[in-house]
Amino acid sequence: MTLRQILFSGFWTALIMSLCIAFVITAANAGLGGRFTAEWLANAAVGFIISLPLSFFLPPLLMKIMKLLKI
Repeated sequence: MTLRQILFSGFWTALIMSLCIAFVITAANAGLGGRFTAEWLANAAVGFIISLPLSFFLPPLLMKIMKLLKI
């Protein structure tokens, strides 16, 4: 993969996953009424900040581990 492809896929993976997970967790904790959208987007922003660096560092690490384990 080129650097551009890695950055593109990492960005979109982190964004989509943080939005989906934040939606489910916010709906479970706060319900779907009232300030749901504001809380959901705030939670998604925090999730994105955490997941973006992980989406770049974890895949190469996991590939190395899989090669060591011969998976």
